[in-house]
Order: sequence, then C-alpha cells, then structure tokens
Amino acid sequence: MTGGSEPAVVEVQSTPEVSEQETFEQWEAAVAQAYVPLVVTPVRTGEFKARIVQSRFDDMDVSTLTASGQHITRIPRLIHEPDEPILFATVTTHGHGWLEQDGRVGVMADLGLMLYVSSRPFTAHFEQAWGVVAVQVPLAQVVGASGVASDQLPTAVRFPPEGAAGIVGRFFCGLAQLQQTSPDQAAVLARHGTGLLASVVQLAAGDTPHDEPGQALTKQAALAYIQRHFADPGLTVDHVANACAVSRRTLYRLFENGEDGVAAMLRRTRIERALALIRTDPTRPLLSISRAAGFVSERQFYRAFKREMGMTPGEFRTVHV
Repeated sequence: MTGGSEPAVVEVQSTPEVSEQETFEQWEAAVAQAYVPLVVTPVRTGEFKARIVQSRFDDMDVSTLTASGQHITRIPRLIHEPDEPILFATVTTHGHGWLEQDGRVGVMADLGLMLYVSSRPFTAHFEQAWGVVAVQVPLAQVVGASGVASDQLPTAVRFPPEGAAGIVGRFFCGLAQLQQTSPDQAAVLARHGTGLLASVVQLAAGDTPHDEPGQALTKQAALAYIQRHFADPGLTVDHVANACAVSRRTLYRLFENGEDGVAAMLRRTRIERALALIRTDPTRPLLSISRAAGFVSERQFYRAFKREMGMTPGEFRTVHV
C-alpha cells in the first residue's frame, strides 16, 4: 500500500467456533505479515482479540496495534527475515509492558517512545490489554541520516512523552489518525518521519546535528501547527513562529526559500483541503470551499489554486470530478 491509500485492517478474535490456539496461530501470522516474524504466545487462557490498522508509505509503515496480553520474542533463527534490517519505534498508547534488547530493559507505558531493531533478538511482554502506535523504517536510512552506528542506537530505552522524543511520538500518533481521514495529507507529512527518528537518535546519542540543534523537530512542530490551524484565515507566519517559540527569521531558515517557503507550505495545505472538498462534494459552492480551506476571499483562493494546480478550481472540477 502506498501513501494516500486506505489503511489495511487485520482483526482476530477467539470465538466458540474458533479455538484459542487457532486464533493465536492466525495472530502470529498477521504479526509476521505486518511487522517481522515473531514467536507470540498468550499469557493466560480465555478470550483473545487483537487488531492492526496499518498504513504503508514510500519508506515507512505506521500502524496502530491493540491486543490482549501476550509474550513476544524475536528469536535468533528468525533474524534473517526480512533481509533488510528494520528500526521500530513504538509509542505505548495504553497498557503496561516491557521490552528487552541488547541487555537493556525498558518500560512500555504512558505514551513513552521506544526504539528497537529487527536485526538483533528482543523480547516484549504485556500482561494485560495494551496498544501501541508502531513505526517501521529501514534501519540503514536512519543510520545514514543520523550518523549513529546501528550498534550505538539507544534500543530498549524509554523516552518519556516530555521533550523532543515526545514531540516525535505525538507526531506519529497524529499521523496514524490522519491517515484514516485524510490519507493524501498524511502521505505529505510522512515524508518527514525518517528525519524525525534520526533526530531522536542523534539527541539520545548526544550527537548534535550539524544544522541548528533540534531543527527537524522545530520544523515538524511548525508543520503540525499549520496542519491544525490552516482553516483559520487569520493564520500568519508570526502565529506559527510564536507557537514554536522561535523567531520569524529562524522559522524562515527551517523552510527552503525563506519566507516564501513557509507561505508555500500553508498555501499547499489549504489547497489540499480544497481538493478533498471538491472531490467529495462536487456540488458545494466554490466560495464555501474556499472559506472551509482557510482562504480570506474567493479571489485569493482562485489565485492560489491556479498557482499550485495550473488551472482554476472550476476547471479542475470539470476535468477531475
């Protein structure tokens, strides 16, 4: 599945007609398909249920996983699958558990973020029902972007929801939700996911990036603020800068082309909203669409739309709807 598509959903549940053993075999196969091959065992008898909602982008998967209690092991004989090592980042949305890798044990709870890799054994355990947002990216990409060797990654270390890692964790949680309502917008934001994980790795390893410290995180905070408030026609660059606790000049440096880069991002976000409204409601007046997308006037909407799309909103509706 590529970014912009509907998420894939897998659900399993024990019933009087399906035994616990059969259910768990189905679940283990679903986990292997969505993530990597693992040995999964229940922690108690009784009803079992689990669900995965997974979105696949160009170089990253983001999923929400909820399940009954279980014990998970990545054993040595499975390490060669898949061929390309994967970095996992999980944010625990509910429940309480632990993960062990590389001789460290980290607690998985309370919106904490944790990193671990598929190329080395690990074990995770949840006694009761639990849920996570799980991110998977090729390990080589994060190593290349961060400059931190794979054996130096801070695996099985809980990053609390406060601080830089917490911002990144909330970004991925929001991305998983956005994919279900606005997959095209989610695909745009997902392009920044690998860079954000690389920034977490750098900060955790005590390796300050060569660019301005925290630059990727601040840029993502600006993007997230624009995403939340683009429908407000009064939104300005100053509002975005103040929300991110940076100056206008610093904000401009985070985007290519200075001031125009920030304005272009806001304009494109509003146009993407307008495109979605045109497609889903072909009879809605364009003035109503322009207001819902955050444009001050219909004239401003027409100019911005033609600049981005090469045609007017009316022409787009005629051709594509």
